Amino acid sequence: MSSFAHSALIKQNVTYLDLVAAAVLAYDYCLTFPREVKYVWNSHISLGKVLFFLTRYPVFEETALVLYHQFAVMSPEKCDVIFKTIGYQLGTWYIYCREHPCHAHLVCFWIPVFFFLQESLNSLVFTTPPEPDLAGCFLKTQKNILFIVFIIISSFETLILVLTLIRFAPHARYQKTSLIKVIYRDGIMNYFYLCILSICNVVVLLTAPRGYTTLLSALQRVMHSILSTRVLLHMREAAANPNGFTSQQVSTFGAAPSSQARFEGPASFFMAPEDVGYPMHDLRGLRSSRQPPVRQRREMSPFKDDEDDDRESYER
Repeated sequence: MSSFAHSALIKQNVTYLDLVAAAVLAYDYCLTFPREVKYVWNSHISLGKVLFFLTRYPVFEETALVLYHQFAVMSPEKCDVIFKTIGYQLGTWYIYCREHPCHAHLVCFWIPVFFFLQESLNSLVFTTPPEPDLAGCFLKTQKNILFIVFIIISSFETLILVLTLIRFAPHARYQKTSLIKVIYRDGIMNYFYLCILSICNVVVLLTAPRGYTTLLSALQRVMHSILSTRVLLHMREAAANPNGFTSQQVSTFGAAPSSQARFEGPASFFMAPEDVGYPMHDLRGLRSSRQPPVRQRREMSPFKDDEDDDRESYER
């Protein structure tokens, strides 16, 4: 098999994985779109809502670019532009859409990410196919340093998971609210799924032949978007139904909130108070925000008998 035929076979395998990523993205969008309309579109504007849309929709444009460079007939120069556009969009998304701005002090993690990403993208050299009508980009040479980017990203996400567990451990130990359960469950599962993908990406980059550089990149980007979006949706669902949220109840329970529930803390970053119909002041469980009627309060008073005697004396 000639070198070009081998490159064409590698490109075909990468294209299959890119199509799988696009299919997974479309399938998840069909599943979650009704909940998006119910819990996000109809809610008031908030920082969490903005982050949701930044997490949800740029991946469609990036996936379209990935498929375009696989099926369009392009020159090596155009392939270089497309690859760099996709690469820098991924790096920017990781920084600005994945984490809370309060984690800006962790920027030291992202400086080497952009450095090695730039070095990898600048080292790309594409070759012209022997037949001008062949679609796609055919990689000739590249520095094998992209795996460092995924190692740094995995380390960063591990640190974020540890900080999250430390932050919420006191609440989860004593108060088993649905929102706390969602944060722990989705956060931990999100981390493990993405960590496995990152490890697979590193293995591919270190062991697979040249040309498989982007084998799992599109799928990992799609899974980042899907899992992050579901975390935000589940948090809004838990806040809308704090008395009994489970992931199996997504399509059955109503959005009408309980007026007796209140939350505060990290939840308020993702949801505006109007989103769920009550102020989010406390993550310490469900509290009654209503005072009992006047008559009931008087009957509950320890001075009820004395008050009755005083009233009888006054009437006499």
